[in-house]
Amino acid sequence: MAKKDRSFAAKIAKAGVVDKIPKCPTCGTPIQTVFLVRPVQSERGHYRFKHNVTKLCKCNRPALGL
Repeated sequence: MAKKDRSFAAKIAKAGVVDKIPKCPTCGTPIQTVFLVRPVQSERGHYRFKHNVTKLCKCNRPALGL
């Protein structure tokens, strides 16, 4: 009979994945990947939406308008 493998939480704890979260070199907070959607007005007056995937931390939050 096969031996039961470790639980998912035990595998994560053993691998040390929690410690590998990238941190910002200037402010030291963890960097998060964020999906931003911004409205952009065209020449005719209609709105389109611009989609961006951006890395966000505490120091660049005001520059992104959040």
